[in-house]
Amino acid sequence: MEAATVMSKGGNGGGRRRPRYRIETRALSYVLPPRGAWPWGGGKAEESRLLLRGVTCEAPPGELVAIVGPSGAGKTTLLSVLAGSADPARVAAGEVLVNGIPMDAARFRRASGYVPQDDALFPALTVEESLVYSARLRLRAAGVGGGAERARELMAELGLRHGAGSRVADVSGGERRRVSIGVDLAHDPAVLLLDEPTSGLDSTAAARLVATLSALARKGRTVVMSVHQPSSRVYRMFDSVLLLAEGSCLYFGAGRDAMDYFASVGFAPGFHVNPADFMLDLANGE
Repeated sequence: MEAATVMSKGGNGGGRRRPRYRIETRALSYVLPPRGAWPWGGGKAEESRLLLRGVTCEAPPGELVAIVGPSGAGKTTLLSVLAGSADPARVAAGEVLVNGIPMDAARFRRASGYVPQDDALFPALTVEESLVYSARLRLRAAGVGGGAERARELMAELGLRHGAGSRVADVSGGERRRVSIGVDLAHDPAVLLLDEPTSGLDSTAAARLVATLSALARKGRTVVMSVHQPSSRVYRMFDSVLLLAEGSCLYFGAGRDAMDYFASVGFAPGFHVNPADFMLDLANGE
């Protein structure tokens, strides 16, 4: 899993090279195995079902890639596969490649950060303490020092300096999401995967957060996020968009080209509309 590199400050006070990773899926299918009836009764047996159906996409370094689709479309499942945390035995077909080589899940997890939809922070800690403790733990595991210095870098990068002394329980939802991102950026991963980071945020906070993610991508990282219903302002920040419906890919390509593509195959709105809303209507069969 060889990778190109880009210069990064890192957490040791000096410049170092951050690897660059291009992630690809080729005709990826992921199956949920059958489940038997509950032994104590009351439940029904379920047949196996495909959560992903032949999905092909890619996420290059330096770009922000968004996975769009309604609830149950397979967004979280695809993210878990990309993160190397899914059960490889459930991959029914296809493969995941990292820089053209089949993914080594254990090695890839060390080079990536995964931010789940629900925050897993200690509310009694301050913003700065949360980042310092995470940096110390992650950098110590990597044999590197400088946890406090790395925390200061993260607060500057994520716009958290003004609230450094505030408890996590007292900051806004948008700031809390940025703290969660900072916790997973402590070891300066080359890949950042986020499951619906804008969920529960108002449109302004969501736009600010996505702008931060776009800036992180521009520094050479591979950034992939799932999103349920972005505003048009947020949608314009996406470099590439993957539209999923019931585990199938309806579109993958540049975000700016999506509407032209759907118009070319006979699906065009009769009036100006948020591209994300129109794509969700298509994914829902409207």
